[in-house]
Amino acid sequence: MSKNNQIYDLIVEGLVTARYAFGDRLLVKELAMETGASRQPIMSALNRLSADGFVRIIPQVGCQVIDPTRDEIADFFLMFQRMEGLFAELAARRRTDAQITALRRLQQRLIAIGQTGDAAAHAEINREFHLLVHEMACSPMLGEKQRSNFNMCDFFITHSAGFEAFMSDAVHEHEPIIDAIERQEPERARLVATAHLAAVGSAVLAGLTGR
Repeated sequence: MSKNNQIYDLIVEGLVTARYAFGDRLLVKELAMETGASRQPIMSALNRLSADGFVRIIPQVGCQVIDPTRDEIADFFLMFQRMEGLFAELAARRRTDAQITALRRLQQRLIAIGQTGDAAAHAEINREFHLLVHEMACSPMLGEKQRSNFNMCDFFITHSAGFEAFMSDAVHEHEPIIDAIERQEPERARLVATAHLAAVGSAVLAGLTGR
């Protein structure tokens, strides 16, 4: 992995684990001390983060984590839920039996994790679940775009309700998605996946304070 990719991943991890909050400054000097990297790969990573919507680079000022309004976050989840609905629809058309088996195994892992209350593990396996749906859709270009959106979704979750608030509902809401994909019902798959992410967006908005 290149140095700028390592720095990009490090900052994204900081965003989705609440190390960096809305509006925080990201200083090249501090990142250089932390990573041992020169200015060039750090700026490359920050420019990529800017393109993905996580930060804003302000001339003569520096780099700042986004500080979105409530409406901006709502708009993001409207886009995100419709994209996930599209992936589920495509997955229902193109999935294999082996992929359905793998999806059900991930669901069983989520159920088991729910009994332990491990929110971090749940978030990781939940992402694997959705990424497998993306793989089933057989649309790599769209999948690449949605991976960045998933990071943004996790960023908003961390800074609002927290992953603990989603554990039981997510597992319950996955079941109709799996069933629709397995039965190759594209329209139903799209609707239930969209509803699932709409519920996530509503919970995030309810958990926001001061916006």
